[in-house]
Amino acid sequence: MMNRRELCLAAGSFLLTGAPVRRQTNEPPRVPATIQDGPQTRLLDALRINRLPLTMSGAPAGPGWDWLVRQARAARFTLIGEEHGVAETAQLSAALFDALRASGYSRLAVELSPIIAQDIEAVARRSGLQGILDFYAAPTTWSPLHLREEAQFLSSVIDAAAKNERILWGLDREIFSDRYLIARLAPRVPQRARASFQRLKDASTKAWAQSTPFIFSSTEPSVVSAVRADWPNPDRESDTTLRTLEESLAIIAVARTGTARDSIERRAQWMRHNLAERLKEEQRRGSQPKVMMKFGYNHMIRGQNYVNMFDVGSMPDEVAGLGGGHAFHVLVLPGAGSHQAVFGPSRSFVSTSSDEFDEFKAGDQRLTRVLSNAAATGHEVIDFRPLRLLAMRGLESWNADVVRTIHGYDAAVIWRAAHASSA
Repeated sequence: MMNRRELCLAAGSFLLTGAPVRRQTNEPPRVPATIQDGPQTRLLDALRINRLPLTMSGAPAGPGWDWLVRQARAARFTLIGEEHGVAETAQLSAALFDALRASGYSRLAVELSPIIAQDIEAVARRSGLQGILDFYAAPTTWSPLHLREEAQFLSSVIDAAAKNERILWGLDREIFSDRYLIARLAPRVPQRARASFQRLKDASTKAWAQSTPFIFSSTEPSVVSAVRADWPNPDRESDTTLRTLEESLAIIAVARTGTARDSIERRAQWMRHNLAERLKEEQRRGSQPKVMMKFGYNHMIRGQNYVNMFDVGSMPDEVAGLGGGHAFHVLVLPGAGSHQAVFGPSRSFVSTSSDEFDEFKAGDQRLTRVLSNAAATGHEVIDFRPLRLLAMRGLESWNADVVRTIHGYDAAVIWRAAHASSA
C-alpha cells in the first residue's frame, strides 16, 4: 500500500509497499452577532450555518450548485482543489466545466505531465472514453488519477470541445510513464544523440527490472541532460518530453540530497513554469481563455499552501488581476460517511472510509472533520468569504489549516456519504 501523500508530494524515497440555509440575495451572508463565546466558537458556529444544499441526482442541482456556477462564471480561473479518489468530485467537475463553456471557459489544467495530457486528449478525440481507458490500461502508462470517473470527466470535456483546439493542459511531473515517454522519443532521436539516449533507455529498463519505477530510482537527471546536450534543436514535443523526464528525476533527486520540502518546492516550481508557458502560448495567439484547474487541494489554495510554500494555485489570482479579473478557488472534500479510492498493490485502488483517511496526520483537526456538518442530511456548499473576519489572527494555535483554508479558498463543497472512485 502506498500513502497518497508520500507519493504525490514526492517525499524522496520509493515507498511502493504498500442548520438553516440562508436565502439567496445579492447581499453577502451575515454572521450572527449574538454569539458571545470566544473566536473559535463564533467561527465554528458561522461554519455550521453558512451553507447551501447541493444535490447530485444525475446532475448537480440546488441553491449550492446555482451559486457555484454564478461565482465561477464571473471568474477568469476556477480552481478545484480536491481530496483525490472521490467519484462525485469528478462528476461535479465535468458538470461545472460544461456549465462554464458559454462564459468563455475553454481550457482544463490537470495533474498530469504535459505529453501524457496531450496524448490522452488525442486518443479521446479518436475513440472517446474507451480511448482513454485503453490508454490507462497499457503497461507503460499509469497515473494516480487513472480512475474511471476521472476518465469520464476528461472524455466529457474533450468531447464537447472544438475539434481544432487543444483543451487539456498537463502541468505536473511524470511518475510512472517514463517507458511510454522514452519509447515515444525513440523514432525522433538524431544520430548524434543515440548513444546518450540508449543510456537513458537502459537506466529506465534496469530500474523497472528491479521493480523500482525509474523516476524513484537513484538515477540522476544528468542522464537526460546528456541527451538534451546531444540533441540541441529538438522538435517541440521531444523537447517537452525530455524536460519532463529531466525535471521528474530532479524532483526526486532533490529529496535525496536535500529535504522533502525542497522536493515539494521544486515540483511546485515546475507546475508554475508549465502554467506560465501555456498562458504565454495563448497570449502569442491573441487568446485569453478562461481556465479550470483541478488538482489536489494542497496545490490549488491561494497564497501559501499547507506546507508553507507558494504552489501553482497562487498564480491564477495574480494573472487574472493583471486584467482586472479574479480567480475562484473551490475546495472539495469528502465529509461524514464518505469513501474514497486510495492506492493498493500493483497499480490497484481500494476503497477506504474518508472518516479514517488522514493525509496530513492532523487527527480530529483535519479539514474533513472540522468543516463537515454532523447534522447535514446531504451535500453542502460553504461560502468562506463572509467568514474571513472571524478567521482572525491568533486562531492558528487552534487550527491553522482551517484559518488558512478560509482565506485561501472562496468556497467548499462537502460531500455527504460520497462514493470512492472506481479503478
